[in-house]
Parts: sequence; structure tokens; C-alpha cells
Amino acid sequence: MPAAYASLEKRSELVRAAKELLHEQGFHRTSLAHVAERARVPLGNVHYYFKTKESLAEAVIAAHGAEISAQFQAWTENFSDPRQRLRRLIRWPLDGAEHVARFGCPHGSLCQELEKLEAGTPLATAGARLLAVYVDWAELQFRALGRRAKDARALALQLVSSVQGTMLLAHTLRSTELLAEQLRRVERWLGDTLSPPQARSRA
Repeated sequence: MPAAYASLEKRSELVRAAKELLHEQGFHRTSLAHVAERARVPLGNVHYYFKTKESLAEAVIAAHGAEISAQFQAWTENFSDPRQRLRRLIRWPLDGAEHVARFGCPHGSLCQELEKLEAGTPLATAGARLLAVYVDWAELQFRALGRRAKDARALALQLVSSVQGTMLLAHTLRSTELLAEQLRRVERWLGDTLSPPQARSRA
């Protein structure tokens, strides 16, 4: 039993190290040797748990997906109003503003890089699912606010693309100030979008 526990801990540590490296330097510039060095384990241990860099990247994507889903679930439980949940989505990048400005979104940047792999490969497909989790969750919030399915989907796509585009621009220009300013604009857009039609017509 202790050996199994240690095994699980070591695998988790390797995934954690790989998450950091994939965010900081990307998939193509990261090797299993880099992960072993960051995790402070012998390279042979990495090969024991992950035969290829691709299999380790898939584990990283799964870990990201679990964390995103857990965060969304926490917002759902803590905020009864879907408007508040959507605002939390917009403000989420500010929790790690310095890292976003330096390395980009840990999810969006990884998806973008993996999409450059051969179309339809398991790794590219797995990466694409990360942003799909964002869109699906945002769509549920808009539908909870009474929007029809097609409209809710369109609004979810617009919201997620706006937040992701903001992070890309903030990373490109290395600016946390830009990140905060543009996210405030996205939040104002959300407020205008969710205001009653008569209020929008008076604005």
C-alpha cells in the first residue's frame, strides 16, 4: 500500500512539473528530461510512468480539464446568479495576471500549439476539449438566464473568445495593465448584453 501511494504521488509530481513547463516553454521545447529535472526525479522514473512526451501531455490536459471543471463547479455552488458566475470567468485570469502576461493562458496557449500538430491526432483532439469545456459551461449560464440555445451558444463563444483574445494580447505585449483594462471592457460588454432590452435602447 505505501508503495502504491508513493507511486501515485510521484506520477502527480511529474504531471505538475510538466504542466509548469508546457505553460512556460511550450510542448515542442519541453522534453521528458526537462520534466525529470523540474520534478527532481531520475529520467528513468519518467519513462516508467509515461512512455512518450505525448502521453505525458495527455495527462497534463486531463489534469487541466479536471481543475477547470472543479473551478466551474465551485462557482456554480457559491454563486446562485449565473451573472456572477460569468463575471468570475472574466476575472479569473487576474488571479494569475503576472503568469498570463509572461506565458499566456495555460489552457489557450497549449490548445493553440497542439492544434498545429497533424489534424485529428489524439493529442490535438484532447487539447481542443479544454476550451470546449469553457464554452459549454458559459453556454449553460446563458441558458440559465433565459437565452435560447442558439443565442446562448453564440454568446458563450463570443465571451470565451474575448477572454482568450485578451490574454493573448496581454501576453504578446507583456502587460498586466492591458489584461485588467481589457477584461473590464469584456465585463462591461457582458453587463450590456444581459441588461433588459429597454435599458439597452435608452443607453
